[in-house]
Amino acid sequence: MVQRKIIITIQVLISFIFSAFAQHTALQVIDTADLKEHLSFIASDELQGRRMGTEAEGLNKAADYLAENAARLGLTPGAPDYFQKVDLLATKKDETNFVEVVDAKGKSKFKAHSMVELRGPDAPKSITNMPAILVGFGEQLPDKDFDGKLVLLAQGTEKSFTNKLFHWNNRMENERLEAIKSKNPEVVLLVTDPDDKTNKIYQQLSRWYGRTRYQLASENTKEEIPVILVLPEVADQLLGGKRKYKKYLQNLVDGEQESLMEVQKRSLNLKIGKKSEVLDAKNVVAVLEGADPELKKECVVLMSHYDHLGLDENGEVYNGADDNGSGTVTIMEMAEAYANLKEKPKRSIVFLWVTGEELGMLGSNYYTQHPIVPLEKTVACFNLDMVGRVFEERDTVWNKSPKRVKDFDGIFALTNDAWPELAKINQKYCEQLDLIPDTTLPAQFLSTSDHYHFHKHSIPIVNYATGYHADYHRISDKVERINFEKMKRVAELCFLVSLEVANRDDIDIHKPEQ
Repeated sequence: MVQRKIIITIQVLISFIFSAFAQHTALQVIDTADLKEHLSFIASDELQGRRMGTEAEGLNKAADYLAENAARLGLTPGAPDYFQKVDLLATKKDETNFVEVVDAKGKSKFKAHSMVELRGPDAPKSITNMPAILVGFGEQLPDKDFDGKLVLLAQGTEKSFTNKLFHWNNRMENERLEAIKSKNPEVVLLVTDPDDKTNKIYQQLSRWYGRTRYQLASENTKEEIPVILVLPEVADQLLGGKRKYKKYLQNLVDGEQESLMEVQKRSLNLKIGKKSEVLDAKNVVAVLEGADPELKKECVVLMSHYDHLGLDENGEVYNGADDNGSGTVTIMEMAEAYANLKEKPKRSIVFLWVTGEELGMLGSNYYTQHPIVPLEKTVACFNLDMVGRVFEERDTVWNKSPKRVKDFDGIFALTNDAWPELAKINQKYCEQLDLIPDTTLPAQFLSTSDHYHFHKHSIPIVNYATGYHADYHRISDKVERINFEKMKRVAELCFLVSLEVANRDDIDIHKPEQ
């Protein structure tokens, strides 16, 4: 019996030695020259900042590059040609929308395209001959509802009107709008201050709400009461003449006017809604199949987003070398290390490059809705987002952030509590590689990158990052500032931790929430 135990011990030791040797060989594949070569293309001007809609279609070029590399490594496509189509919808302002004042006979008295939809339908909608009621600053609302009527609400308060404070208080405005909407109007027109000669508030909100909005096409947007910001001239024309709206507000402030006023003889026509376009968006997905007949049905996901910000208003390129070219090519290099393993891991490895992180983490959201391996079989997700920088004195601009970029030995390692053992495994390999993990990031960082969509399904996650630096989301985030030795260390750490997870037998898989 003793002899048998000795033999088993020797066999386990030999297996461990060969496994360690295989890991060491695979680690040698992770090379700074390769990282630099890949990043020099991914973060080049040629790709115009890897954002959808640029003339060069740089995001598609990046996707092609990732897919070609996966094919070269012999990885299995996780979707046709490695591309998981993401149904992405872009909605933007429709310049043909209008607000029109008509008389009792339906004759047009005034028509304007100057309007900002703060809330409302994406699909075009036309409204004709709708009766209107003014409610002043919304301080005295009737007990009855506004069924079938359009309500005009003055932007701001009596105080801001009196003191000429042209300021947008988002919380206050939303509270007033919710009170109005509880009375069930058909539409709310929020009218700017008649003394705001430069249209400060209108211009400000036009910039905020005039931007293109992106969402998954499958996401249902709830029907809600439209809220439209308009200029005072609309209210003037409803009341029958120039400056009558200001007179109404002044009389209200002076106590000479009831706030509620039903408009007589004139009504409103509106065309609202947005223009929508389905975009050619895609995740890139490649798979290394596991070696164990049963465990290969489970997977470990290695993920990064490969999109960035595109061009600035002057046509300068946001190269995004660190954000997130660094994570993108680090996953590429890890894929090569995995492909060179003599003994493949027990579980399958899914290499996932997601799109649309900068637009709202849309690619990772889509993947978790359409995973190539069921989420209940996904044992962990490793997300690499900005892993290529080392602290410089200029980075002290982030001194007030808990995520200021680390020195050469530091790394942020954010985990959730879905499987506490994962943090222990990470700590072990950090010690082996002389890295110092920072695990103190506030819980809010669980929702600030693509790992969020795995975290919300109770899947164990690790988010590796080197931190925020002075070039974050600036055109100065270029390849020349990347520390490739640091990237190599991050790749080695992630490879070793993910490999152990892929080979562990004692993982309690959490089923996703329903």
